[in-house]
Amino acid sequence: MKLGKLAEKLVRKERKSGGKSGSKSSTLSFDLLYQLSYMSVVAAAGVPRALIFEHSAQLPCATAEYFRRIELNCRKLKYDYAKACQLVGESAKEEEIKALLLRFSSSLSSGEPEADFLAREAEAQAEACDNEYGRKLETLKMWTDAYVSLILSAVLVIIMGIVSTMVWKVETAFIVGLAVAAIGTTFLGVWLIYLMAPREITVLHQAGSREQKLVRKLFKLLAPLALVVCGLFALRGANLGWALMMAAALIFPVGFISSVDNKKVIKRDAEVGVFLRSLGGVCAAIGTTVRDAVGRIDLHSINTLRREVRNLHTRLASGIRAQLCWQRFVEETGSELANRSVGMFCDAVELGGEPERAGYRASLFASKIAMLRARRKTVSSPFRWLCIAMHGAVTMLLVFITEVIGIFGALVAKAEQSMPTVSGSGSMGALTSFNFSGLELMHSLVVPLVLIFTVANAVAPSIADGGSNYKILHNLAITAAISGASLVFLPTLASMLFKSVQM
Repeated sequence: MKLGKLAEKLVRKERKSGGKSGSKSSTLSFDLLYQLSYMSVVAAAGVPRALIFEHSAQLPCATAEYFRRIELNCRKLKYDYAKACQLVGESAKEEEIKALLLRFSSSLSSGEPEADFLAREAEAQAEACDNEYGRKLETLKMWTDAYVSLILSAVLVIIMGIVSTMVWKVETAFIVGLAVAAIGTTFLGVWLIYLMAPREITVLHQAGSREQKLVRKLFKLLAPLALVVCGLFALRGANLGWALMMAAALIFPVGFISSVDNKKVIKRDAEVGVFLRSLGGVCAAIGTTVRDAVGRIDLHSINTLRREVRNLHTRLASGIRAQLCWQRFVEETGSELANRSVGMFCDAVELGGEPERAGYRASLFASKIAMLRARRKTVSSPFRWLCIAMHGAVTMLLVFITEVIGIFGALVAKAEQSMPTVSGSGSMGALTSFNFSGLELMHSLVVPLVLIFTVANAVAPSIADGGSNYKILHNLAITAAISGASLVFLPTLASMLFKSVQM
């Protein structure tokens, strides 16, 4: 009992002093596959059990926290690893982690080699991750269609409310309720897509590639400038449409470069597994080291990673420490998948593992994640363009119809003032039941609705696609430009339609 309480205290202390583990529930499946793949690669090198757990506890993922607890129990309380796995597994909240650690404890107690168990579990987790990812993509596909339906339904209800002001007197509370319902529906759609989208880390936390570094610099410069421009337009009382178009022009380079970098990262991810597998094969075929094998790889067989591999060979040949060379290689790719797969390959080789076996197992992990992301693109890419097209149609309809009805109401009010009051009939407004106050309120609510649709229709496809958060600025620039153009030019077009009537 005392040892158990002491273990709990040590775990709490480790939680407070340990590194950030990130969001466990959001990337658990992705991190668990990485954890098991890494451990299977290191265990295949034939290293002692203590080194396997020691290296596993240092991984930059959420699941590494449990192996830090195991390492802590073994180091501080002198438990064996089987008992430590059992204790940590029983206290784990996630069912996947609990089942894995209890199976690991049973395997260690029975004397089964760690390499065999971890290789089997890595294959099983890859299959489970594939199935889970596929289910999430199917669900995401349905909810992207539902999102479009929700937005269109909300806007159509608002338009019906605007048109109904021509027929009867609509209460102000009803018009406000329509706007609130549209806003709530929009937020609900974005939230549902956020829940259903698979969670994974695509790019490095620290900017690595040239595009990522450029994006960080431009964002620090252009984002505050866009806010200042919007503030100046607001203070001068100018049309908000011009502010939106100016802001879109300023943030577009940041989002566009980030989208270009994301496409390059996806292409590099597709070749990382091939590169590691080829590198291990060359090492085994000619019986040389990894340093020499890099220069023997045919670069004509590599498309996207050709420049990075050439730079890696140049640095290794110049005598720079291998760890620094590989670190620079990962930074140039800008890919978190490259970071993890290259890391497990280099650690296994450094610990004495066979490069061929390490390269093969690391390539399995990289290829699996790359194929899953390719499947995700088939859902997210059409949804992005559908959101942009829908935003254009929705915004233009909302602004144009509101302006048309507003101008028509102004004409009716002008005609009412010019006509004499008929005895026993009242004014013209009594005959038409035109709700002029409701029109003014709806006209003032159009701008907030347009702004909300602008942000929502930029965020939703970015969440569905994943990748760098800076990609949102690319979609936001497009939707903001559409909204700004609608607010600037459509009122003028509506006025031109009634010009002949006014004459």
